[in-house]
Amino acid sequence: MKTVFKPLGIAAAVAAATAGYTGAVSAQEVSSRNLGDLGLIPFYTVQGGFATAIHIINTTNKTQVVKLRARRGFDSADALDFNIVMSPEDVWVGSMSQKEDETIVITTDDTSCTAPAGDPTGREGVVEFVMPDNNSDSLINYRTMAEEGYIEIIGMAEIAVESPIGIASKHVDGVPRDCAAVRSNFFRVAGASVPGYTPGDTPTKGVHSPAVTAQTCTGTAGTCGDVLPGLALNVFDETQSDALKVSWAVTDGNAGLEVGGNAVHIEGFSTAPMMTNQQTLVIGEQDALGYLFPDLDGGSPLFGTRGQYDAVVRPLLGASGLASHWSSRDAGSFTVSTDWVVTMPGQYLMVDPLGYLAALELDNPLLCLPGSCDRRDIPASVAITYRDREEEGFTPEEGGLVVSPAVSPTDPGALLEYEVNIITWNKGGAPIFNSQYQLEFSPLFDGDRGWSNLTVTPALNKAPQGVYNYAATAQAQAADPNAPAVFDNVANTSIPIIGFAAWERNFASSPDANYGRAVDHSYGSSN
Repeated sequence: MKTVFKPLGIAAAVAAATAGYTGAVSAQEVSSRNLGDLGLIPFYTVQGGFATAIHIINTTNKTQVVKLRARRGFDSADALDFNIVMSPEDVWVGSMSQKEDETIVITTDDTSCTAPAGDPTGREGVVEFVMPDNNSDSLINYRTMAEEGYIEIIGMAEIAVESPIGIASKHVDGVPRDCAAVRSNFFRVAGASVPGYTPGDTPTKGVHSPAVTAQTCTGTAGTCGDVLPGLALNVFDETQSDALKVSWAVTDGNAGLEVGGNAVHIEGFSTAPMMTNQQTLVIGEQDALGYLFPDLDGGSPLFGTRGQYDAVVRPLLGASGLASHWSSRDAGSFTVSTDWVVTMPGQYLMVDPLGYLAALELDNPLLCLPGSCDRRDIPASVAITYRDREEEGFTPEEGGLVVSPAVSPTDPGALLEYEVNIITWNKGGAPIFNSQYQLEFSPLFDGDRGWSNLTVTPALNKAPQGVYNYAATAQAQAADPNAPAVFDNVANTSIPIIGFAAWERNFASSPDANYGRAVDHSYGSSN
């Protein structure tokens, strides 16, 4: 029988736990130091031979538990996630790519403990994490259109290295002491329903609350401190430091291109631990401590602090538009191309997950009606002003902004329909990423380089923007199973936007001479 990756179902019986559902946060900011407890990589791609490298550094003297989650660009559904347990001053490095059989994997030769363990590749010391699909792992296929997307790196919790999980994950001569013991912290515990629950006389390995886990000690003496054999308790710190530095690189080995940079780091995203298990969700099963959390709204919807998306992410990353440079020209011996990556992270929080799941299963988007199921910012409308390098400006008339591949002389404009959108410029250069989420802009003047303003407006054909409230929905549907989903209207209506302009100079006769760079966008505020 196949198991299912599916959105969380909250049992009506646990609706009384909603007292912990708060949005109280403080001291958050987009880091100018490129450190934080949340890092957002605005783009990954494995299309056409591209690969994406991911680098994570633990800059502290504590043990860090980190969630790595790849979200597909189509709708930011969770396409692949796993946990990394990093010992003090540890570095984890992986590479995301597509194999010949079209399987998407994250490959690493890093020895840091992960939950789960990666699959062996046949190469010594190299493992891979395989993106699930509905042929083997799930009845729901989030693999489709997941060749591109963005990545969340979320600090779940930190703990002293003298703790059992800290001791077991600590590298000795380059290898952690006992990764099997570390992984035992990530099992599901039946009945774990009380925040701060401490295992009693008959504890069970796994996640008991966002702050408490129990691990099995099976290794050699000293791998779990003084406990051997048996179970050791980990109580994670109530506060997290901004421990993580995250960077990325997108590489095309065939064209000799690499662009990269730092992730967007948010400091103080969560002040509380957000531990969750890493076991498969099954049809009909409710798991408020499941792997779908933490997300960009916070930790467990019943036991953790929620509301971070509206209170932290949207005000920090919200923008009414962006500005960046572009160049698209054919100089004879070389071409110059520019692709803009425009990512709107967290839109998955603005749909009813069960209603959206039903729409995906039946391939009927009308089942997820705007307002009742879908309260996202997208599809967002865009308007663009072009400028060349001599300060000359040009605003295309109606129909002058072309959406590829469909061209209509009466098209009133373009839409950013996805969580990840790639804007490519068509004046002589060729697209860099050949994205399935591509929009083609073709300035209607003689210039082939310059800069542009892009104004972004949230979808106007829906109810007010809102974040799905798991706990309130559970409470409402406990009283009436047919009650609609509950959304919290957002106070910050600007769309969160991150991204960059990728610039490439391509010498067709000498690919070894190709080069490129990534330049962060500048953003405008509706305030």
